[in-house]
Amino acid sequence: MMKKAACYLSLISLLVAGCADFSKPNSGTDLGPTSELGPTPDSGPKPDTDSGDATPQGDADAAPQGCQPSTESTGLRPLVEPAPLPAGDVRSCAVTLKLTAPGASNVLLASSFTNWDQGALPLTQSAPGIFSITVSPSTHAQLVPGQQYPYKFIVDGNWIIDQGSTYRAYESGCLNSAFRVPDCTQRPAIQAEGVKVSSASASVRFGVYKATDQSALGAPNVTLDGAALPQGSLSDKGSGRFEITLANLAAGKHQLAISLSDNKGRAAEPVTLPLWIEQRAFDWRDSLMYMIVVDRFANGNKAIDKPVGAPVEYPADWHGGDLQGALEVLKSGYFEDLGVNVIWLNPINEQAAGYFKGRDSGDNHQYAGYHGYWPTKARVVDPHLGGNAALKAFVDEAHKRGIRVLLDLINNQVHEQHEYVASNPGWFRTASTAGVCGITPGWGWSERPFDCLFAPYLPDINWLVPAAESRFIDDAVFWLDQFNVDGYRIDAVKHVETNSIFNLRAATARRFEQGGQRVFFVGETAVSENDSIEYGCGQKYNNGYQWIDAYVGSNGLDGQFDFPSHHRMQQGLLSDTLAFDELEKTVRKLETDYDPKALHVRFLGTHDSTRMASQANKNGNAGCRWQDGGNCSQLPQVPTDPATYQRLQRAFTVLLTLPGIPFIYYGDEIALPGGNDPDNRRDMMWDGNLAHLANKASTLSAAQKSLHAWVKALGQARRKSIALRRGRRIPLIAEADLYVYAYKGPGDGDLAIVVVNRGAAVTDRAVSLTQSDLGCITAFDASVGSGTATLADGQIKLSIGAGEATVLIGR
Repeated sequence: MMKKAACYLSLISLLVAGCADFSKPNSGTDLGPTSELGPTPDSGPKPDTDSGDATPQGDADAAPQGCQPSTESTGLRPLVEPAPLPAGDVRSCAVTLKLTAPGASNVLLASSFTNWDQGALPLTQSAPGIFSITVSPSTHAQLVPGQQYPYKFIVDGNWIIDQGSTYRAYESGCLNSAFRVPDCTQRPAIQAEGVKVSSASASVRFGVYKATDQSALGAPNVTLDGAALPQGSLSDKGSGRFEITLANLAAGKHQLAISLSDNKGRAAEPVTLPLWIEQRAFDWRDSLMYMIVVDRFANGNKAIDKPVGAPVEYPADWHGGDLQGALEVLKSGYFEDLGVNVIWLNPINEQAAGYFKGRDSGDNHQYAGYHGYWPTKARVVDPHLGGNAALKAFVDEAHKRGIRVLLDLINNQVHEQHEYVASNPGWFRTASTAGVCGITPGWGWSERPFDCLFAPYLPDINWLVPAAESRFIDDAVFWLDQFNVDGYRIDAVKHVETNSIFNLRAATARRFEQGGQRVFFVGETAVSENDSIEYGCGQKYNNGYQWIDAYVGSNGLDGQFDFPSHHRMQQGLLSDTLAFDELEKTVRKLETDYDPKALHVRFLGTHDSTRMASQANKNGNAGCRWQDGGNCSQLPQVPTDPATYQRLQRAFTVLLTLPGIPFIYYGDEIALPGGNDPDNRRDMMWDGNLAHLANKASTLSAAQKSLHAWVKALGQARRKSIALRRGRRIPLIAEADLYVYAYKGPGDGDLAIVVVNRGAAVTDRAVSLTQSDLGCITAFDASVGSGTATLADGQIKLSIGAGEATVLIGR
């Protein structure tokens, strides 16, 4: 079997390979301390075995007398424990690959450097089912330092991808695992060896390593937040080991940057260590995410408002929202009041000038680039949004408040005006050779997901071109480094070659994750439960859950937006067309069919779908984009029906108490109406102390304010209860119109019950929990809503009003 045979992948053999272990990042590839570094052991999502509550804003959980919820120590926290170090201070060129394959008897490494199976190398079995091999240029002359090599394992005759490999690469059109030989002959290296952080101080140990020619090293250059270290903070421990001690650090996020060159002027790859100073360690499982479309959110600087004007109509033009306005909202405490601790900004790169026709054949409207998905500059914030300085100010203020910031990363397309299109046309597929997704015959969204165009004027990035891959990864690293953001929401994952995700993770891990702080990646793979695809070469996903999980792991995404559940949740919670017992089947399916370690995002509304309020209001025009006459003679209005607001209260109650990361699209918390794009991106409504930030003058109704208060109460309940954020879900009742479930947290006093009644009458029911689940709980308080729970005769007696919902916290 020659090279093309390496494209075959037995689906059965995937069971042998296993999946990447989030608790042990890079479990399939051990590249050594001076090789390509992956995520550190504490960097990813953690298994649900810890008993500490990591409340992001630092507020203690309620601690009623007699029944204490779990708490977390605020003492010195090791982020990275000391790692075994190689002898001496010279870089190693070796790469060690590992595979756990229970029951396997023979495992081979087939790679481009072995001429695939023609020269495949046997792995050594050190224990039953544990295989490994070490390769280096000194033992395998075909290997070149700094180069990447695709490979697969052959397990008892079956070709498989190494799911734990740090890199991915395509060969002859087939996806493979990949490893990179360290650039050991070309430059020195830096490696963090230990990081400890307390409430106001930090200590860091790192080592420096010579290239293999042993050229002498210069002194390391270390900065804190872009400035020189305080005098005496850096000490040389000898043998290439250094220690940094920092005190009196302000609350928030700091960047410790380490660089180094040798006497030949060769620079090591820099290392940046994010240091978070906060009372309680943040955990991404505790996230409540909020998306801002900056142009539509808050206008803080009207001097930079520059709409395109005719023929672009108002809904598709620039409105004036900017990062200065978002900063004012941030400073007001708006997000903390909601319990939000993660903010996702829509793409903020400089956008295409002028206007362009909608992509759909029947859409003759003209659109400006306010939405952010038509980038023309790789490293510049659009002037409409306030420029680079405004982004830096927003991120810095968020960090002071313990809030993480994600940027929207566009890896699929650029605009034809983009600076790279003219300078590097070979990096892109264009309308001269490619069709438009879902419009050109034979170029369906799933027929040609990697190379179809989103619109004729949006060149598709070809990630199979090494120079393009390198540049776009460098650009992603730039935003993390220069603006200190905390990660990315990655757009259109299924439309971009898979190497883009894994190789980006590898680059960010080497640069930013050696200190134990994970760069958070959440993806968008818009598929339904029953969608499937076969890319060839054995790369096949039988349903939406598999497709979404394929990109997730310690070496890839942390999670994705849960589209398969999203559609069913809209039916069950917004349109009331799905019974709660059917909704419970959907929740159980997401619990069983996804990797339990993944941090997927649960959502009801986004910038790509009809507004929650208009769906809940059951508007017949909820799918309208424009006020065009006919069925769309009027666009959805702010709801006035009390039943709509009850429906939204129930929907938010379930959304914010689902497993995973709940998500709020700006304005949904105040029932902002809207049809389809662009009507779902209306201006945020502000009144009171923030009224001056509105793009258009607006006044919230009493019902809107009441819904806002409800969502705030839910966010605070989630923030204060580790049971709601990380507990084990216990289904109790799932009937057509009654939905009851509990969460048991890690401590004896960590228990919450959620009750949702869609029925038209007051409902009284009794449920039972085991004594171990009840723990020390003797009573319940309603943190949201007015339902009650009474413990009597070994049962919990619940009472809930018609159409209502409640969250009950045990004490």
